[in-house]
Amino acid sequence: MGPPVGVPNDPAIFRQDVRTGQIVWNSPEVVGEYNVAFVVEEWRRTPGAPPRLIGEVIRDMQITVTPSQNLRPTLIVPPDICVIAGNPIPTVVVTATDPDNNPVLLEAFSGILPPATFVRNSTGPPTARGTFNWTTTCADIRSEPYQVLFKATDQPAAGLTPLIDERPLQITVIGPAPQNLRVSAVGNTARLDWNSYLCQNPGAQIRIYRREGPSGWTPGPCETGIPASRGYTQIGAVNVGSQTFLDDNNGRGLDRGKNYCYRIYVEFARPAGGASIASNEACLSLTGTSARLTNVTVDRTSATNGQITVRWTKPTSSSGFNTPAGYRLYRAVGQNPAATAFQQVFTTTNLDDLTFVDQNLNTTDNAYSYRLDFYSASTPGGAETVETAGPASSVRVTVTPNPLANTIGLTWTYNVPWDNSRRPTTVYRRLQTGGAFVPVGKVTGTTTGGAFTDQGTTAQPLVKGQTYCYYVKTNGTYDVASPDSLINLSQEQCVALQAVPCTPVLTLKATNCDSLASRLFQLPATNPSTGEVFTNNLSWTLSNQPTADCSRDIAQYIIFFAPTDAEPLKEIDRVPGTQTTYAHRNLTSAAGCYAVQAIDTNQATSALSNKECKDNCLLFLLPNIFTPNGDGVNDTFRPKVFSPIERTTVRIYNRWGTKVYESDKDPLINWSGGNIGAESGSGSKVSDGMYFYQAEVEFRDANRTKRTFKGWVQINR
Repeated sequence: MGPPVGVPNDPAIFRQDVRTGQIVWNSPEVVGEYNVAFVVEEWRRTPGAPPRLIGEVIRDMQITVTPSQNLRPTLIVPPDICVIAGNPIPTVVVTATDPDNNPVLLEAFSGILPPATFVRNSTGPPTARGTFNWTTTCADIRSEPYQVLFKATDQPAAGLTPLIDERPLQITVIGPAPQNLRVSAVGNTARLDWNSYLCQNPGAQIRIYRREGPSGWTPGPCETGIPASRGYTQIGAVNVGSQTFLDDNNGRGLDRGKNYCYRIYVEFARPAGGASIASNEACLSLTGTSARLTNVTVDRTSATNGQITVRWTKPTSSSGFNTPAGYRLYRAVGQNPAATAFQQVFTTTNLDDLTFVDQNLNTTDNAYSYRLDFYSASTPGGAETVETAGPASSVRVTVTPNPLANTIGLTWTYNVPWDNSRRPTTVYRRLQTGGAFVPVGKVTGTTTGGAFTDQGTTAQPLVKGQTYCYYVKTNGTYDVASPDSLINLSQEQCVALQAVPCTPVLTLKATNCDSLASRLFQLPATNPSTGEVFTNNLSWTLSNQPTADCSRDIAQYIIFFAPTDAEPLKEIDRVPGTQTTYAHRNLTSAAGCYAVQAIDTNQATSALSNKECKDNCLLFLLPNIFTPNGDGVNDTFRPKVFSPIERTTVRIYNRWGTKVYESDKDPLINWSGGNIGAESGSGSKVSDGMYFYQAEVEFRDANRTKRTFKGWVQINR
């Protein structure tokens, strides 16, 4: 809330307390009566969106300031408090002293009084003292702090006005940490257990978090929840009454050889909200190694007979695996398929069979993703447990020619569980007409893909008219310190480096507005119903830009138009490549901007031509006589010749300067001789004779030009 309206904006007179929002008067010289208006704003905060103002209200108050020799007391309140629910707060001692050595009355106000208590121990002088105590419960947990307002009122001699000092104390009540979190292995899953939680508040949930490796973090005394900076990820939530949780990694099982660490905390239901301190950290290491996908490489690019080889590693365990055990391999189209899109393509019970060659695929148009399930019995003859590896996709390369720069750009993507950003990706190229693929560049990509621009070399630049074929070879690893080198190839893609079409040069036939204005009285009358109908004539030629070898074999031209220079151009028509003129007909306004673009026989698109614009002429001619006698001929006063008009304000005066008519309703005026208030000839009419007009016309040109026309008109009935 800002400074009050109506109060002098002078810090020597008042200040606003940062903690409480109170307006504090500093000067004894502002004696008098003040009316103050406060604007109170109401804001709403929605998760994931910035706060927004939803309403405001103005409140009034009257302040009477009188002179006084009394000085107000000074109240001292301890710092704000944070307490764990179920514990009493440290005893709060508040004190106050009065500069005039008067006794001071201490009071406390809050919604928690009772059960909290406040006892006045002494009133002074010299020092007044009071103690505040409160034992919290689980029901007191909430996200917002409780506020206790302490007030000190001095007790001066008779005839002096008592003065006060007020100070708030905020008390935040948080949930206790869940106790004794522990974790144990159940096959390739982790079972978490903890003690029954102390505060069984309705709607509260226990949030479960996991990370790889210990965090080394200890929550602060009033730090609730688990900050994202600590590297934990939420993996589940259970009702506050639960005492166990099974982490199966969303059905995929945990990876052997990794150290998993867990913490939990309690999130309390709104509207009170609030949270607890995080639990202790509990960690678990699973022995052995899990099966891991290592290769999804395209062996052959074909629309019907494409081939991909998939490889994986053999899992290990210090205790071995119970039979039956084996692998199931699943495939789906695309690099980010839905979980339900995978279909089984291979299965085996031979744990040394670590390769599958997938054939008869459309590797020309599609990327493919694979997921591996390793299954084994939890106990000899027992239920089956499943560990999932992947998914991992094939590498998909996209090739785009840039004839202007005489280069070819490549981008590639992948979605794999290993890291392709630690080692460079190699780009290979050959001519479509034959020859071997040769490396033309190496790029260190990202965890999801990479990019490369093939510029050729000075000795062997890329040649327009040639078709070039490419593929990329990624080199990944699960651990940069280990010697694994996971080589995977993309599909092959070919592209022609065609010449870019030459850029058209546009000419827009201009209108000679000066010539029309000089012949205004000889021009034919403009149709009042339709206005003038315009045709804009365009013509163009092909330049030698952007390159001397640009393509002149044009299949068609695209015509673009925008009503004004500020608006974006939009396509309005296409004409054959043999046509180099265009008439834009039946226009109600000549104003507009045009451009042309060429498309050659290879469907390559040229750069946009120059943009040419024209505007409406400013033509306006009113007659000197009209005959409003109802015979249907020359019955209204309106312009004979006019350009497109946005608005006209007309005022008609008689010979003595008295205004008899005014209107801005009709851009064409259409006055039929009525008096003021008698629009369109209804009501009383003016007498025959000479009248004088002033017409303020706003034209519908690009600048919305305004001009004033003055003259006389004769009415004859």
